[in-house]
Amino acid sequence: MSAELLAFGVSALALGIGVLVAARHLYPRLELPADAESSLELLTAMIAGILLLAGLGLVLLGLFG
Repeated sequence: MSAELLAFGVSALALGIGVLVAARHLYPRLELPADAESSLELLTAMIAGILLLAGLGLVLLGLFG
């Protein structure tokens, strides 16, 4: 069990969830065209997905590696 990997994994998971929560509160306030808003939502989802998958991988590596 590696404490550093667990710490980085948990922080990446928290950051990914934080990005999703912040985007959910911020997007309704933006006045963007529909195509720009959908592109921004896709980019945010990709960034959050990468953070969540990386965090989950680091946590699993920290626990079982």
